[in-house]
Amino acid sequence: MNKKFNLLKKLAIFLAIIGLVAGTAVITTRLNSDSSSVTAKSKAKKKFVKPRHTNQGARRVFINASQNKDGNTANLAKKLFGSSSYKQINLVDYHIPQIGQGDGDFPKVWNQLKGADVIVIGTPVYWSNMSGYLKTFIDHLNINNDLKGSDLYVIVQGADSNQTLAINSTYGTLNRVSKRFDLNFVGIAQTNSQANTLHNKMIGKK
Repeated sequence: MNKKFNLLKKLAIFLAIIGLVAGTAVITTRLNSDSSSVTAKSKAKKKFVKPRHTNQGARRVFINASQNKDGNTANLAKKLFGSSSYKQINLVDYHIPQIGQGDGDFPKVWNQLKGADVIVIGTPVYWSNMSGYLKTFIDHLNINNDLKGSDLYVIVQGADSNQTLAINSTYGTLNRVSKRFDLNFVGIAQTNSQANTLHNKMIGKK
C-alpha cells in the first residue's frame, strides 16, 4: 500500500513539474511575442515626409542640445549639413530655467530660431532619452506660426550602437511638436551613414 502511495505521489509531483514548465514556456512565448509586437509597432509608427526647403538659399539653424559645443552631436550635424551654411545655437550657452520659474534666455533662443526654413535638432542620449537641455527648451514652447512649414531633422547621438529606446522617445516628443507647429518632419539620424542620407534629402538629391 505504501509503495503504491509513494508511486502515486511521485507521479503527481512529476505531472506538476511538467505543468509548471509548460506554463513558463507559454508565458515566455507571450512575453517575447508582446515585446516583438511593441518593437514592430514602434517602428511602424514613425512617419516622415519629404523636405520642402532644398534650395541653397534656405535659412538653416542647428539647435545643439549637448553640453559640448563641438562634440559628437555637433560633428554629426556637420555631416548632415555638409557644405550648406547654417547657424548653430548651443543651448548650453543660455540659461533656460525649469518651467514655472520664468523664461530666462528662452526668448533669445526663440528669436534666432523663428523663421528658419530648415531646423536640425541634435541631442546626446542620457538614460535612453533626450538631454535635459532639450527637454527644458521644449517645455517652454508656446504654439504659434513662427515655424510653420519648416523642415525638421533630428540627430540622436549616443555611445551605444543600439539607441532604439532613445530614438523612440525622442521621436514621440518631436513628432508631437512637429504636428503642433506644422513642421515637415524629414527624419532622424544616429550614424554617419544616416546623416549622409538625410543630407542628400536636405539638398534635394535623390
